[in-house]
Amino acid sequence: MKLITTYLFDKINQPREVKWFQNALALFLLYKVVIYFSQIEALFSSNAFIYNHPYNSHSYIDVAFVLTNFFTPQLAFIALSIIGIVSILTLFKISNYVFKILLWLTVINLNNYLYPIITSGDYLLNQLLLFNIFLNPTISKEISFISDLKTVTHNISLLGIKVQICLAYLVAALFKLYDADWLSGQAIHQIIQIPVFSCALLQSIPTGILLISTWFVILYQLLFPVLVWNQKFKIYILSLGIIQHLVIALAMGLFSFGILMMLSYILFLRYDYRSNTTKL
Repeated sequence: MKLITTYLFDKINQPREVKWFQNALALFLLYKVVIYFSQIEALFSSNAFIYNHPYNSHSYIDVAFVLTNFFTPQLAFIALSIIGIVSILTLFKISNYVFKILLWLTVINLNNYLYPIITSGDYLLNQLLLFNIFLNPTISKEISFISDLKTVTHNISLLGIKVQICLAYLVAALFKLYDADWLSGQAIHQIIQIPVFSCALLQSIPTGILLISTWFVILYQLLFPVLVWNQKFKIYILSLGIIQHLVIALAMGLFSFGILMMLSYILFLRYDYRSNTTKL
């Protein structure tokens, strides 16, 4: 109990890594905005190929479907502009709870509108932006209820992101263990035969290597939630993860998911700002 209390109330945890993470997240969002603006005719014009089906729950949930329910190209332009502006302000250290909530809701609206073409990376982005609302890495020596509340919500959100990543790996591994195609290596084989997710080099990989790779991935995903908390193994588990997600991002074209997973690794680092030394 004392350990939990110390973690929650003692100080703002990992302020340096949180700032790095928020800047990296802002750069990623700027990248997404540039991509969407480059495809604005296909995605957000009156002739867009996106099928827009309004959703009304007659509750507060509808705030996440404003772009879907009232879509116009002009509204889409405003949404993209909001994401870009708030991301730039974040890079210049101009941010607050209002901006971060606005950013989260705008991205959710965008993803709900683009539902037919989004990937698991977009769902992960929604979760990261939710936790990001409460990340407040500014160190304050002021003793007050508000200061304590900011510290607690920051530390809980920081832990929440780490647990989210660990659960993502664990659930993915368990899913594979209950799927015969994954256990036999056929799942990866079938994926790399799809041209959009592959290349000639991947398609030429022997089945035996694919089977070994499959079990390596499963083992990695099972061990990550355990070994990432261990100082001795952390650098190795994170390095292997970077290699794995670079392959997913660059070789298989699933860029958003791979990059976001790697961005989250920043928060698993340990920086002691009091002694100016970095610890993994």
